[in-house]
Amino acid sequence: QINVLQAKKKFEILDAMLSFMHAQYTFFQQGYSLLHELDPYMKKLATELDQLVIDSAVEKREMEHKHALIQQRVISLYLQDFSYDDSKVEFNVDAPNGVVMEGYLFKRASNAFKTWNRRWFSIQNSQLVYQKKLKDVLTVVVEDLRLCTVKPCEDIERRFCFEVVSPTKSCMLQADSEKLRQAWIQAVQASIASAYRESPDSFYIE
Repeated sequence: QINVLQAKKKFEILDAMLSFMHAQYTFFQQGYSLLHELDPYMKKLATELDQLVIDSAVEKREMEHKHALIQQRVISLYLQDFSYDDSKVEFNVDAPNGVVMEGYLFKRASNAFKTWNRRWFSIQNSQLVYQKKLKDVLTVVVEDLRLCTVKPCEDIERRFCFEVVSPTKSCMLQADSEKLRQAWIQAVQASIASAYRESPDSFYIE
């Protein structure tokens, strides 16, 4: 009789299983209802996302195009700065404007890093001066060329270098070619000689 009673209790297990299945059904039904309410918003979000992807691709393409144009412009300006006319290699100690010679040179800094910077140099009024840009204020490297010497430098890591030495300091410079280096050296030497011819007496008195 006990076994018969135990066998009849199987309905309790089935009832528990059925209750569990109902709970599962209710859970997923509520989840479906919630997501179904969100369906219009998700569709709208998907549409906006597609548009964002398109806009991002267009913006990226425009930025790449602008970047390419800027690079071309920078390279063009760089090559324009570095290009020089052979007619400008010559110097003139009797130039009406007083500028014996001018052009771009690399100047080695006197700091610990010995960095090289490209500057616009000129020889005028018996001085060696430079500017960072063409219209900047002049920076005097050598105040009186009569007190200086100039010589080419071969034992250095860069080509076409020459050094202007004064009693207080020296300035290491680099030209863009051997022809330009020789022209600058000759221009400095000619300026020194011209300065001696123009005012020898006052120089000796000093």
